[in-house]
Amino acid sequence: MLIDGWILERLDQVIKDCRSAYEAFEFHKVYHTLNQFCAVDLSSLYIDITKDRMYCDAPDSSRRRATQMAMHEIYGALCRLLAPVIAFTAEEAWRYSNAGASVHLEEFPITQNSGDKAIAQVADLLRLRGVIGQAIEKARQEKLIGNALEAAVVLRSNSEVTSKLSKEELEEFFILSDLTVETAKEASASVTKTAYQKCARCWRHRAYVGTSKTHPDLCDRCEKVVSTR
Repeated sequence: MLIDGWILERLDQVIKDCRSAYEAFEFHKVYHTLNQFCAVDLSSLYIDITKDRMYCDAPDSSRRRATQMAMHEIYGALCRLLAPVIAFTAEEAWRYSNAGASVHLEEFPITQNSGDKAIAQVADLLRLRGVIGQAIEKARQEKLIGNALEAAVVLRSNSEVTSKLSKEELEEFFILSDLTVETAKEASASVTKTAYQKCARCWRHRAYVGTSKTHPDLCDRCEKVVSTR
């Protein structure tokens, strides 16, 4: 998935910047780099986008596993990069994960040379996310919708990235229930209220909700998950 590749590329940049800062004894740069990564890249973007799959996908779904793998890599890297700065907290976190005897016996993580292709693509999607966000906020102010998941969004995209991703992946990235993408020379978005019902489990508004005799209040994804438990 694009968003998983993006966060690992960002992690590579963070590792590179922190190692350089440590070598130059510029500890304030280590702090600012890690704080920016945790507050913006992780909390505001990656975790916000992927929390739906973590909570609602089947435990063995490929995209949920991809996020677990990425978070495992991030966890280990952050523990080691933070160890010289917050020694006891990093040690406690490291031992909690059963990763090894002591984080202070570990070496700093190394970069994986993953490139920056996903970073460029996500930057383009974030631009479109801003366009959608403005349209949703206007619709909310006009009382057309209560929140973004109630919106039926038509995105007129001038980016090649949207043509390379599936509807499911785009809806996850933009945190939407009902998205239609059209090609245009200039990016814009329009919003109406979706006609679909709300899934009681994931809160997405989906066409499938209300059609199942077994679980009429669930979407097709959530019905499959609860039926296999």
